[in-house]
Amino acid sequence: MKKLLIAILPLVLATAADAQGLNGERQSQQEEAYSTYFRCINVYAGRYVKSDALVADIADAAMSACQDRYQDLVNATSALLGGLPAANVTLRDTRESARSFAVRTVLEARFPLR
Repeated sequence: MKKLLIAILPLVLATAADAQGLNGERQSQQEEAYSTYFRCINVYAGRYVKSDALVADIADAAMSACQDRYQDLVNATSALLGGLPAANVTLRDTRESARSFAVRTVLEARFPLR
């Protein structure tokens, strides 16, 4: 029995190391998707700072334009956490945060602090 455990131990350790590497890769993908989504919001909102559009309309348009990036974030989070329900719980406030970020981006550009 002891010989069997000694023989299996390297396999178990190698499997655990592979799982850790995969999890680290998924976390990196999730972090990149999060950054990409917020960069998209920032770029889109920034394009319309000088327009006469209402801030809320610019934020709504940015959210719509970056919907594909948000879906990428959901997919990456789902892969990291092991399912869509966990991803939805984790990302529950992300869209509202992104909308607020778009509003803040436009307002700060239109009314800079002096």
